[in-house]
Amino acid sequence: MPPTPIELADHRSAMLRFARRKIRDEDLAEDAVQDALAAALASRESFQGQSALRTWLIGILNHKIQDTFRREGRYVSLGGTSDDDDGGDRELERLAWEQDDDYHDPLRQVARNRLGEALHSEIDALPATLKDVFVMQVLEGADTAQVCKELEITEANCWVRLHRARKRLSERMSEHLS
Repeated sequence: MPPTPIELADHRSAMLRFARRKIRDEDLAEDAVQDALAAALASRESFQGQSALRTWLIGILNHKIQDTFRREGRYVSLGGTSDDDDGGDRELERLAWEQDDDYHDPLRQVARNRLGEALHSEIDALPATLKDVFVMQVLEGADTAQVCKELEITEANCWVRLHRARKRLSERMSEHLS
């Protein structure tokens, strides 16, 4: 039996919390949740109960968040999802995406090269279960469905592994960013 619109709406606050952690922009988070709920409502007949309703909704929301970032020209945070560790994440994001005017400064280039080497070393040191997901999805740009199929894991497990890899990298790279 498909979920009712009220059952879907009951999960809105959890979805909004999830979206806020990923997007960190109130309006875009709200839009992503609304889009996800509308998509869930339109395809609620396809919900077969093989997972919890909230898990199904968060999966839809994850796709809508990716759509939002593609549309807005942004990207998902490299670090963890709690507000407590935002400082290191923001610094890592700034270094990763900053466009310096003095890009050809030899000292900055050496620092960038060392940071890149340290990052590659930390990626190589990840456990294989985390490394495979991180490399395929973040570095190679594979979509979630492709990663899940190739590694024979669920979408939820894929997102958990990706989160753990990002969190570990963020923690391990913090010493290089101080």
